[in-house]
Amino acid sequence: MDYPLFVYGTLRNGSEHAFARLLRETSDLVGPGRLRGSLYRIAGYPGWVEDSEAFVTGDIFQPRDAGSLMRELDEYEGPEYERVRRMVETTSGERECWVYLYIQPVDGKSRLISGDWFESQGSPDKVV
Repeated sequence: MDYPLFVYGTLRNGSEHAFARLLRETSDLVGPGRLRGSLYRIAGYPGWVEDSEAFVTGDIFQPRDAGSLMRELDEYEGPEYERVRRMVETTSGERECWVYLYIQPVDGKSRLISGDWFESQGSPDKVV
């Protein structure tokens, strides 16, 4: 089954990052979603870690050719992340999605209380 992809950072709809543009060109936007967990500022990008304390805001995309796109995104995300399937809340219920879990320690990293990468950046246009 080709699961949709939940993105919460530089790949979100509205980002001008090259891989966000690739995602928009090769996928259909399903809509907004939110996922249990916390968002941390890693550098110029965020990392999602699982916990039950908060929610992370993002967008759900359905890739048209999941195999090819996901291989490219796996390479882009690199060894800091692991692609996992998790339940994402949508306006119409829950949906199982791929999401990139940050697997490195977050000690010393800033937790983004809002859980929204765009909000923490001021606007989607500022995401690099």
